Parts: sequence; structure tokens; C-alpha cells
Amino acid sequence: MRTLALAFFLIGVVMILINPLFGFVPGVFLIVLSLVLGVIALLAKGVGAVAGIGSEKTCPECKSKIPADAAVCRYCGFRYDGTP
Repeated sequence: MRTLALAFFLIGVVMILINPLFGFVPGVFLIVLSLVLGVIALLAKGVGAVAGIGSEKTCPECKSKIPADAAVCRYCGFRYDGTP
């Protein structure tokens, strides 16, 4: 989503620079839309990190990806001592 926001921002700036008369309103619209999408992307990433959604850690024994809050690796049985 951040890539889409960056693309909208750049297209909006180019529209304003190429044709200031007719490209101003759509250009400003795209710039505002890109800012909104950027904020949503940042908030979504922050909410996911706080909620633990998508948080993973790597098992030091078998190198498998497991949930960050797991106390035991489900693949090899490695027990964590509380450190990720």
C-alpha cells in the first residue's frame, strides 16, 4: 500500500507540474489520497505489531518460523527461556 501511496503522490505532482490549469484539482486530489493511504498503511502496520498479528520469530534449532509468543517450537520442540 505504501508503494501505491507513493505512486499517487508522484502522479499528482507530475499532473500539477505539467498542466497547472487543468491538472491542479486532480493532482491535489491524488496527493491527498496518497497521504491518506500512507497514514492508513502506517497505522495498519502499527496495529498489527501491537496486536501481535503476523509477528514471528525464528527457531534457533531448526530455523523454522513460529509465532512470536510461542514458548516451544512446534517443529523440533525447542523450549524458549523467555527471550525471542
